[in-house]
Amino acid sequence: MTPESPLSGTEAVFLPGDADPELVIAFITESMDLIVNAEEALLSLERNPENTDAVNTVFRAFHTVKGTAAFLELTLISEMAHHAESFLSRIRNREIRYAGGYTDLALRSVDMLKELVQTTQLLAEGKPFVKPQGYDELMVFLTDPEKAGISDEDSEEPAAVIPRIGDILVAADKAERKDVEAVAGADRKDETPIGLKMVRAKTASLLDVAKGLRTQQQMEGARHLTESSVRVPVERLDRFIDMVGELVVAHSMVAQDEIVGAGGHHELSKKVALTAKIVRELQNMSMSMRMVPLKPTFQKMARLVRDLARKAGKEVVFAAQGEDTEIDRNMVDIIADPLVHMVRNAVDHGIEAPEVREKHGKPRQGTIILSARHSAGNVVVEIKDDGKGLDRNAIIAKAVKTGLVPENTRPETLTEHAVFSLIFEPGFSTAEVVSEVSGRGVGMNVVKTNIEILRGQIEIQSEFRIGSTFRISLPLTLAIIDGMVVRVGPEKYVMPTISIVRSVRPDIKAISRVHNRGQILQLQGKLIPLFRLADLFGIEGTTDHDPAHSIVVVVEDGGKQAGIVVDELIGSQQIVIKTLGEIMRNIPGISGSAIMPDGKVGLILDVGGLVKLANSKQSEN
Repeated sequence: MTPESPLSGTEAVFLPGDADPELVIAFITESMDLIVNAEEALLSLERNPENTDAVNTVFRAFHTVKGTAAFLELTLISEMAHHAESFLSRIRNREIRYAGGYTDLALRSVDMLKELVQTTQLLAEGKPFVKPQGYDELMVFLTDPEKAGISDEDSEEPAAVIPRIGDILVAADKAERKDVEAVAGADRKDETPIGLKMVRAKTASLLDVAKGLRTQQQMEGARHLTESSVRVPVERLDRFIDMVGELVVAHSMVAQDEIVGAGGHHELSKKVALTAKIVRELQNMSMSMRMVPLKPTFQKMARLVRDLARKAGKEVVFAAQGEDTEIDRNMVDIIADPLVHMVRNAVDHGIEAPEVREKHGKPRQGTIILSARHSAGNVVVEIKDDGKGLDRNAIIAKAVKTGLVPENTRPETLTEHAVFSLIFEPGFSTAEVVSEVSGRGVGMNVVKTNIEILRGQIEIQSEFRIGSTFRISLPLTLAIIDGMVVRVGPEKYVMPTISIVRSVRPDIKAISRVHNRGQILQLQGKLIPLFRLADLFGIEGTTDHDPAHSIVVVVEDGGKQAGIVVDELIGSQQIVIKTLGEIMRNIPGISGSAIMPDGKVGLILDVGGLVKLANSKQSEN
């Protein structure tokens, strides 16, 4: 093997023979963190060119990557970082203005460094990699931007400014546009901050103004806190969490042992109770180790908004709130695709062109707010924009045209939820033009599918010409669920409590049969279809033939309710989820398995899959 050197064309690059692969792996991990921080700082610098902290952050990142890469003889990386650093020094020395094409060039260098560092993984595995396409060209452009067709004229366009506090409050529905304009125009000579004016005029609360100012500060540049940390391989962490799950099951078996449950063993019971507390704390700690902040994902969305807005010729301000909200690391990659698609839609279809916004009395700059928070044991992620919103009439017209809604349907009989849910149907799109960015009618259906895979839900709030909010609710973790254990004959199953509305022992008078539709239950003015779990899974020895002598668990999925008939409710408890493996993964109505307190395996029910399974069996019959 030969040391890496500047190459042309598609010549292969190898790791030096005496290089330590472990050092290379550590370099990859640390460099990716530095490059992500540099990208965030560059976006912040575009919004506020006077932000010296952002400039210094980028310099430190490039310099560190350059030095370590040079030490490891990764010449392609060290030279790219060196040229990017030199280019940025011209910006710091005010030789060129950081805006327009110059910003694009700086971000291109970040993208190239990302690709180079990620591909270095191949070198650590003893494999060669080919120099990325466009490497040599980018090196030339960083040295002489004019060769890329960039001149000082390109930097004349104003950098995207930090949104005013009034715009932030309006976008967050904390103030009315007319009130902001009235307060702002009352006395032009009064230099009192607009936020304080609004509080005095009682058009906004002090708390909302404070939150808006905090958002402003976050957009000016993130404050990076240094934390002590130890990197642990993912496989080792997963194994540790699995073993803690086994410990929880083993303890449950001990706690339910007849000797512990019998009287006369007071000291033993005390020790078992103490062990239960320790095991519970250990379980909570192990689950917290699976959690990662959403900040890296949100940072990617900031870059995406910036690039899409430039391509579409729109002015868009992006704000992120609740970036430190944590979520199960296994969910991060799955949720990234839906977020990308919805952010694309917000820029492409939601935010109007500047001249259109002005025509409708809006500021030229549109606002997209991506936020996250914890709520009732879930993580709620919202994508909010102040664009044109969803056109209810256009959606209904498209649905009638495609046969999703009968032609004789009166629009006023359709609820907002029913209308907006139509955009999740396969192939549904009201986009007049299929753009390079989005609008091909395949995205929102995939968005909903990905969210349902995570046992999550999505809902839409929208007002035409005002804006839209897409709200995603996800469980904190995929490893543990709160479940209701039910019995059907000799078998026990687990129903996720998040899907359960209520459980009832119905009055026989409330049950009736509909031709070709099976039995239905009338409950609180609603007609709820009934399905016997024993019939769905072919279980014998059950007593649920008469729903009036059984338990009906009312569940909800996708806004629709159904009644699942079972023999007995055993109780609720936290369940450690086990995967079923490739062979059993696609069983209808089953989402996973769990070790029950008695040591036996119990299956976790997929409520949505159960209802689909029941409907398909009814159709067959």
